[in-house]
Amino acid sequence: MTTSLLVASRSRTPLVVYTSKTPANNETTVQYLNQDKLIEAAECGYIEIQNPAYAEDAVRDAFYRARRESRPIVLCCPIDLQNKECDADGDDYQPSTAMFSGQQSIRPALDRVRAAADIIAKAKKPVVLLGRGAMTPEAMAAAKQLAQRIGGLIATTLVAKGTLADSEYYVGVSGLFAAREVLQLFDEADCVIAVGARVSTHTIAGGSAYPNASFVHIDIEPHKMMGNAQGAHCYVQGDAAASMQELLEILGKEGTNRGYHTAEVRRILAGAGRDPAEYEIEEGTVDPREAISLLDEKLPPEFNLVSSGNAHACSFRVMLMKRRRGLQIFCTAFGCIGQALSTAVGAAVGAPGPMVCVEGDGSALQSIQELDTVARLGLKFLYVVVNDEAYGAEFHKLRAHERDPQLSFVRSPDFAGLGRNFGCEGRTARTLDEFSSAIDAFLKGSGPMVIDLRISRNVISIPYRRLHFGMDV
Repeated sequence: MTTSLLVASRSRTPLVVYTSKTPANNETTVQYLNQDKLIEAAECGYIEIQNPAYAEDAVRDAFYRARRESRPIVLCCPIDLQNKECDADGDDYQPSTAMFSGQQSIRPALDRVRAAADIIAKAKKPVVLLGRGAMTPEAMAAAKQLAQRIGGLIATTLVAKGTLADSEYYVGVSGLFAAREVLQLFDEADCVIAVGARVSTHTIAGGSAYPNASFVHIDIEPHKMMGNAQGAHCYVQGDAAASMQELLEILGKEGTNRGYHTAEVRRILAGAGRDPAEYEIEEGTVDPREAISLLDEKLPPEFNLVSSGNAHACSFRVMLMKRRRGLQIFCTAFGCIGQALSTAVGAAVGAPGPMVCVEGDGSALQSIQELDTVARLGLKFLYVVVNDEAYGAEFHKLRAHERDPQLSFVRSPDFAGLGRNFGCEGRTARTLDEFSSAIDAFLKGSGPMVIDLRISRNVISIPYRRLHFGMDV
């Protein structure tokens, strides 16, 4: 629970969690816990009802703060107050939306926009880098027009993966998860326009991406440092759509710079991302690269996707699943395991459409009981356990540091059987044909399915080859 709160906070998820606690001044009871300290450590807000008259205000304040601060707020009502009458004075209850209807559009200062436009106008090879704050329809329309106007590549952060993916100059996720050919194109960039993006160390590949570029950073926050511990050459505080529209007004509708918009760049991007590395695939397992590509090919694009994430396991999904999804969540905010299944259950209830959750076997063991919820709700839900019978990230790190990789081995249960015990259909796939057949059965059915996909642990992801084995791939 504490880990999930921290993940939600790092993900800037507006969430209200209702809980209770032991009565005040009773620290000897076995369930006593100093909750406010725990919640503070998890980077969340905490509101405690200490008087029944405050209960209505506390509920409204919790939702108000969650929406305004964009993080979880834990609302606590001690057990000895729960049977009390809520005798609030004053007017009838008003929801938080009556106080705060949502983030206003912040128009940027013209002098900052002009400074940004001056940098962009001089650029010969610009990149438009889109983050969470640039995913509204208005922002996407403005970003598409801006990229066309300046001849820019379109890259995204991991959160925004797939935004404007229909563009022929879309290059995928920037930084650690980028194909080698794309990183080489980034080496030529002389300007990066980051919009609604945190520009983390992963996004700029530890500072090695865009070595010759000037940065224009657009965000609604007053200022943000980038992952290289530096500020942008020009920082513009403003709404993503409004700021890009102002830029377009200053730059004009027509441009003479073709930038990256050439036939040669299109040729490079058409062949980018292929991994020629060969590995010995153990009998009874499949190459995870081939399996994930197959999954991407067979799933309709309107299916929602939640993926667990660390740089090793997540990278196969990030780099090989090319199709844009209706909803797409990568649980990477804290770099931990055990978050994907419960996240996917909540997303499946809140968002329309079938849900696909992809998670490693070690991660699945942290929250496998959530399959009971999936089955009871009768969700159209595919749970793919990518199973190498090890903690895969640790397996490859141990190998890289010449330690015993067997320390990471974890004997796997029968995940397909567990799925059936919880009320889902269950399949085990040890070949690509078995995996393909299982996916087809799920698509034809109406209920949940668990696929225990047995993968080779010998295949090293491209980011891990870069990070831990020093390979230029």
